[in-house]
Amino acid sequence: MKPFAPALLLLVATGIASAEDARPIATEDLAPRVARLVDDTTKDAASEDRAFNQLLRLGRAGVPYIVAHLGDGRRLPEQSIWIHRSGGRAERQYKPWYVHDGLEAVLTELTGFTMGPQNGHLLPSQRKQSTRKWVAWCVERYPAQADVCRSGQR
Repeated sequence: MKPFAPALLLLVATGIASAEDARPIATEDLAPRVARLVDDTTKDAASEDRAFNQLLRLGRAGVPYIVAHLGDGRRLPEQSIWIHRSGGRAERQYKPWYVHDGLEAVLTELTGFTMGPQNGHLLPSQRKQSTRKWVAWCVERYPAQADVCRSGQR
């Protein structure tokens, strides 16, 4: 049985390391960049499209910073977002009316999760409920950045 002990120890250590690798790690404070991009979504149709696609390019490291901007009730100049995907995957269209709705579309693309319906016809109470769910998810998934996840809560 002793020859198996080192192999078992190596297997456990590898499992722990790979579990830690699965967690997203932020390498920089993305708050200023995300804030600028969120503001850009409200300027005009071209800026909106560019900003949402740049938010997507931040990847999973940008998620807590995007969650912090949920609840933004500013209207979007264009009620359509085309998600430009790489690797030959089909593009996807969302129809948000408000910044909050567009950010939820970005979060859905980045995480694979949705916290409720995604359209411009939501009541303010539904957006608040969705925001609470995203914040709770973010705090659980990104514990080191829990303060960032909660920073948009008033």
